[in-house]
Amino acid sequence: MLLALLIAGKLLMGNGGDRPNREEKICGKQHFWRDKKEEMGYRLQYNLLDGHARILDKNNIRKATGTMSAMEEKFERLVSGNFLKPGDVIGVSRSFYDHYGIYIGDGKVIHYADKTKDFGRNVSIYETDLKDFTQGSKDYFVLHFPKTGGPPRKLRSSTNFNVNPREHMGIFDFLFKAKYKLFSPEETIERAKSRLGESAYNFTRNNCEHFALWCKTGISFSRQVDMVLSI
Repeated sequence: MLLALLIAGKLLMGNGGDRPNREEKICGKQHFWRDKKEEMGYRLQYNLLDGHARILDKNNIRKATGTMSAMEEKFERLVSGNFLKPGDVIGVSRSFYDHYGIYIGDGKVIHYADKTKDFGRNVSIYETDLKDFTQGSKDYFVLHFPKTGGPPRKLRSSTNFNVNPREHMGIFDFLFKAKYKLFSPEETIERAKSRLGESAYNFTRNNCEHFALWCKTGISFSRQVDMVLSI
């Protein structure tokens, strides 16, 4: 029975990072949960059965759940009070796609887009305000790069969301299984700035996701294109 629970738990968690979460109060005895870290009213816990983690606030409200690697990073961001960090690969989910950029600090983002929208006749790499980048959306994400390697996963700024983070497993994941270079925040920002003014946008070969991942890892690739081409 215990083995079955372990297997079921691992299948449920998969290889994702920040899992969909509905904020709810955790009540009753939690026999299989243990605290790993506590700070600023937040508690990072892990499950004895499958090893996945969750974050609770001072009122015992579950704020996030997912892999330990992802929850450790989300915990630190929640505790700091600043979810975004300079050098982050930032993204926002539109109706049918994700738009990516590089957060450079002070509420500024460098991204590949038209001046008034993501797509248009004059797409280039330029600097804009976070508010313009998100287009008013309160929920955005940053890419989490696991310490053990492997493909990056999304960390949502929201602690209450239903977006399914399961991504298509294709060439993207294969590329990131190999060890790759992760540039420092300073290097990532410099790489983004080095391409300001570029206007060679191409949906399949040089889009906003290609640009953002190249700035952070040196790998120019797009999971979204991978998903479309594999259909």
